Amino acid sequence: MKLRRMQVKNFRCIEDSTEFATTPVTCFVGKNGAGKTSLLEALYKLNPDVAELGSFDVLMEYPRSRRRDYQKRAHEKPDDALITTWELEEEDVAALENELGPRVVKSPTVAIRKGYYPGRLWSAAVSDRAPALVSAGGNHGTERPGLAQRPSELRERESADRGPRLQDAADDFFEEHLGKLLPTLLYFSEWHIMRGRISIDALQQRKERGELTGPDRVFLALLQLGGTSLEALTRIERSEELIADLEDAARPITQEIAKYWSQEGDLRVSFHLYVGRPQDPTPFDHGLVFETRILNAKTDLSLNFEERSTGFVWFFSFLVWYSDVRRRYGDDLVILLDDPGLGLHARAQWDLLRYVYEELAPHHQVLYATHSPFMIDPDRIHWVRTVEEVSQQTKEGRFSYLGTKVSEEAISEDYGTLLPLQASLGYRIVQDLTGDRRHLLVEKPADVIYLHWFSARLNARGRTGLRPDWTVTPCGDLTRLATLAGLLAQGPSRFAVLFSLSPGHPDVVARQGLAEILGRSNALALHAYAEPLESTLEDLIGPATYIALVDQAYKLPRKQRLARTAETDPGAPLLKAVSDHFATNRPTTAGFDPMVPAEYLLTAGRKLRKLPGWDTAASRFERLFRDLNGRL
Repeated sequence: MKLRRMQVKNFRCIEDSTEFATTPVTCFVGKNGAGKTSLLEALYKLNPDVAELGSFDVLMEYPRSRRRDYQKRAHEKPDDALITTWELEEEDVAALENELGPRVVKSPTVAIRKGYYPGRLWSAAVSDRAPALVSAGGNHGTERPGLAQRPSELRERESADRGPRLQDAADDFFEEHLGKLLPTLLYFSEWHIMRGRISIDALQQRKERGELTGPDRVFLALLQLGGTSLEALTRIERSEELIADLEDAARPITQEIAKYWSQEGDLRVSFHLYVGRPQDPTPFDHGLVFETRILNAKTDLSLNFEERSTGFVWFFSFLVWYSDVRRRYGDDLVILLDDPGLGLHARAQWDLLRYVYEELAPHHQVLYATHSPFMIDPDRIHWVRTVEEVSQQTKEGRFSYLGTKVSEEAISEDYGTLLPLQASLGYRIVQDLTGDRRHLLVEKPADVIYLHWFSARLNARGRTGLRPDWTVTPCGDLTRLATLAGLLAQGPSRFAVLFSLSPGHPDVVARQGLAEILGRSNALALHAYAEPLESTLEDLIGPATYIALVDQAYKLPRKQRLARTAETDPGAPLLKAVSDHFATNRPTTAGFDPMVPAEYLLTAGRKLRKLPGWDTAASRFERLFRDLNGRL
């Protein structure tokens, strides 16, 4: 059976989530406290891997604002907390018809509800000729209606028309025949992570009192995987054999982690069983103590399990629990993960997401909650469900609290809800832009025009232009250039940076981090191709050529042309000299814009008069292009 739709009501912060569709991997995204965990925990109670955790508790889980009113009427009409719609797979239908007879299943859709009442309520479209229904209510000679489509309405109608006895019998029938097809729900959160040290005596006491915690259950699962039990640990004479068995059981788990754990390699799990020492804290000061340690084979350093990175500890604990649940229930599981990889580095979260899609999703339906952009697959945004607390303004201007709502569309008016999605999509867009291209980062849009214009003229004359592999991107000043290059560069030949300061310039030297980033990013200082220490591409064009271009672009009268009036210093940036001249002499009403001469160069065509010094400028650009192409 596959979960197709679900709805949560009357549960903690959720008044009514509204019904929404689920997918092979459903990702709940929302802010802290929005209700993502409540959605998973409500669903978990339908058929949990730990049977005693399957009941809804009115006192602890019914919405507090309405709990007392509900308790007064609960005996008359108990409320639903979870409404789900499932779809029988072909093998499920075949199994049912093999057991109950041909064509007994009239629709593959099955609705299951659970709430603040005993058991589960089922609705399905089956023939009432099925033996169990015939014996319970008599052979009415008609097919049982298609209940899955309208469970509440039809259940009320049946109760009036046929009486409670047939309805109870129907639920018993469905529990017997459909219940065994319902997948087991595995729920895992940070509250299940195994502890590094465990007092065997204290654990035995919690087990006897029925007070096992999540970490307790994971540890007991580890013992089961090792073919032993809590009671067997107390026989100290077998401790070495037991430890060996456990380490054998843990070895496949650590090997599985190694495939998806790029943060560290050569990690191995070891176990120790010893008698508590009086100087240790309670309860580890007496009785047997079981300790799990992680050994790094590279450094030969062994640390307590809880002192390792939270990512490895989470991964190991989950795989222990997952392996044990599969051993007990088989592969027919739905996996619920609450904030998986919460403490992981971004790269490790990618590893975890890859594990979900490559190892879990092919075999199980997965639903997980997150607020990390690195746990969202931008290629499957349609599998994302946004979760947020909603209030509605009344006509009187007051706000009415509606509780948690789930949307099938990855949209919201709340910026905080969408932020992880925007970050995930933004990163993917940048990665797609880079692709297999080589990116040349420059400071300003005018630089893009000059590079392409001179490259085209050089190529037309059979000389060296800029190879088409390069994509030229304007990014701003030195700091932005260096930061973007450092963030995006995947290798030394992927990015190059043209910047206007030399590596020895005081501004670069003073910011050592920038200098290091530029050193790793194929940075080329334009000072190597022109005279000023703070050269720009305008300096590569050269004073005579660039000033003539500015005169033509601005159509300056003869007496105001820069070629006649402007003074340039070979040691100063040309762009600054031109800007200062415009500011002082005001040859035009507007100030100087570096884009104007660049755009004129690009669009002038035959209007462009011969520029003095063009050959010298072209040679400077050709030398730059040779160096850039050599970086590929």
